[in-house]
Amino acid sequence: MSLWPSSQLIYYNDFWSCLFFSIIILSIVIYWKAFHFYVIHRITHLWWSVQNSFREGDIGAFLYRYFHSLHHQSRNPGPWSGLSMHPVEHFLYYTRAYFSLLFSCHPLHFLYVKFNVDISPISGHDGYDDPVGGSAFHYLHHVSFNCNYGGSLINFDYLFGTYKEFVKKSINK
Repeated sequence: MSLWPSSQLIYYNDFWSCLFFSIIILSIVIYWKAFHFYVIHRITHLWWSVQNSFREGDIGAFLYRYFHSLHHQSRNPGPWSGLSMHPVEHFLYYTRAYFSLLFSCHPLHFLYVKFNVDISPISGHDGYDDPVGGSAFHYLHHVSFNCNYGGSLINFDYLFGTYKEFVKKSINK
């Protein structure tokens, strides 16, 4: 955080005087983090659905085998399994916050993304759909591995063909 006070990073310091710009940047940051999460999560899985794709140059198979598979050891994910990751995957996951460091943003934009990156995995792995979780969507990902990589803000899975519907079954007595 010492890059801002030492003027090594360009930023603006009055969030309220540039309110329209601040809101535009905040909107961009929100959609950036949704897209970034989908892309980073998708590249850490098999790119081809071939069993020996690792030998055939599938980088996703390499990333999954050596890094992301640690996260998927949580077959029935709970709130603490969201950030249960290999350090390499943590590095990739937290690059989402770098957007605010690369562009002229207010430090609050960075802090928003940083704290969101820290706490958002809890709601995606908490085991509940409501009030905000949407865990059924991600639970299916932990069971199937080849679907539902993104989050709920924008359904990138639907856009890129990796969406799978979670069907709730009722038990009849």
